[in-house]
Amino acid sequence: MKIGFYHDAAGTRHAGGVAVYTQQMAAALSRSNDVYLYTQNGDLSPLLTESDVTVIETPSFEDHWTQSLDPVHPLGPQNRVKLLMTQWAIRNGLIDHMNEHLDILFTYQFLDDLLLSNVVDVPTVYTFHRLTGFGLGVTLRDKLSQTEHLLANSDETAQRVTNALDSDVEELIYPGVDADRFQPGVEPAISSDDPIILFVGRLVESKGIYDLLEAVSRLEGKQELHVVGRGSEKAQLRRRARELGMWERVELHGEVPHPELPAYHAGADVFCLPSHNESFGMANVEAMACELPVVTTALEGIKTYLVNGENGLLARVNDPQDLADKLTMVLESPELRDTLGRQAREDIQAFTWREQARRLEQFCHDAVERSEPAEPARSEPVEMELDTA
Repeated sequence: MKIGFYHDAAGTRHAGGVAVYTQQMAAALSRSNDVYLYTQNGDLSPLLTESDVTVIETPSFEDHWTQSLDPVHPLGPQNRVKLLMTQWAIRNGLIDHMNEHLDILFTYQFLDDLLLSNVVDVPTVYTFHRLTGFGLGVTLRDKLSQTEHLLANSDETAQRVTNALDSDVEELIYPGVDADRFQPGVEPAISSDDPIILFVGRLVESKGIYDLLEAVSRLEGKQELHVVGRGSEKAQLRRRARELGMWERVELHGEVPHPELPAYHAGADVFCLPSHNESFGMANVEAMACELPVVTTALEGIKTYLVNGENGLLARVNDPQDLADKLTMVLESPELRDTLGRQAREDIQAFTWREQARRLEQFCHDAVERSEPAEPARSEPVEMELDTA
């Protein structure tokens, strides 16, 4: 099977959530398929360089002269870059390369899907990672895209797509975890004589970080809260922690390279992600793979893998006291911590990248079999030089 992935930033070391999803799927599928990743050039992720993925790079358009138009550009900076990338792909024969080398092509962002589905001859697949609103981008994609197949990364997202767009999602392909990397028994990066509560995520209110500060301030005894992640609200977090009289118990580690996260899980006693909204909550899954008991919020996306009282604990959204009560249950009972951690590690095997890639591979075979043979491209082949890695 010849499978293509298209994402402007999926090749880089500092990729975000959707880009990491793309990297992991491409790498896992490359073990038994011919996989091509079309992305802008940059500092490639080791995950890709160590895999059998053929990376085909376009120029980077971050510093293109049109950057000066960003304050007034109707599409915004990210979509400006995507538009330039697709324009370059058409002019430089990349579309011909896709038609000649692929059986199926995956996109993950609305403008990529809208543009490519109308210019390539191979079947295209669009994966919804979140659908929180029904703006112009979603409307245009829904009306003008020629994509044959829709996927979603969670049950909640699939339901939103069905309700908002009246479109059927063919398959759920969840995010995955590298259970070989995220596992118990690694050397801890943090330690303390007091119990450690670990938070990993963006430092924004929607991740529930302020609820967590409030909850920890209400706990009996001494605990430390270790916070891993980047964001623009560090000053606000420090101020709120001082107001709660607990600043000396909070440690901000900043952004940590993803491969180093298991060492932070290894030093913690409980993981807590009290998000207000979450389509899946990958940080929870990674903690569970490390056999770290998880306290998180009762969101539909999280309930996909976490069963309250069996492999973790669920608290009410935006309720610091309920969160404090659940944290107390875990911190006061070594037996509960062990039980939740062991069951979490066992249950999370269904959500490894390898397992999700296996399901995606089967979807590809079924989708290609159902698709009618594409007509040969009418345009003359365009000579081009492709940067590959």
